Amino acid sequence: MMTGDGVERELMWSALSWPATEHLMLRAGADGVRADGVIVALDGRPTRVAYRIEAGPDWSVRRLTLTTNGEPDLVLERRDGQRWYDAAGAERADLAGCVDVDIALTPFTNTLPIRRLGLSVGEASADLRIVYVQVDRGLTTEAVSQRYVRLADSLYRYSSGDFTADLTVDADGLVVDYPELWRRIA
Repeated sequence: MMTGDGVERELMWSALSWPATEHLMLRAGADGVRADGVIVALDGRPTRVAYRIEAGPDWSVRRLTLTTNGEPDLVLERRDGQRWYDAAGAERADLAGCVDVDIALTPFTNTLPIRRLGLSVGEASADLRIVYVQVDRGLTTEAVSQRYVRLADSLYRYSSGDFTADLTVDADGLVVDYPELWRRIA
């Protein structure tokens, strides 16, 4: 279980609808959270996506680095409260107000708002503005609305637009089962 004492976890997921796996090394402690993930997928052609997410001890994202071929292709940093900046230091006003990121190819990024919100059973989040990264569309980013409802100790309903999924998580809020998309294998 992740506490302020500093815990490291290593996890793997397998995609259920296409050939893909993800390996994640997660470190959480009093000074913050660092997640290093690698997704290898075959969707017409082999694809390797590596990401690093750095967050505060409250799980609010500070920085995202995403690489698809050895060099950082996308760098976003949250500073000054809820203002985002790209690798060149230019402000991304279109992402203002977002605290979390959601990388379309990984179940891990659902853990960020789950941990940050700390919802009680039956409690719903307000609509959250989240930086959504679409890897298959040239690493496009946009602010989207998402909502989480804690249905039971280990079950959350996630919704964004017309999409809804009931996510089973472990005691640390890490996805175990994302129906029809991902299942944790280690």
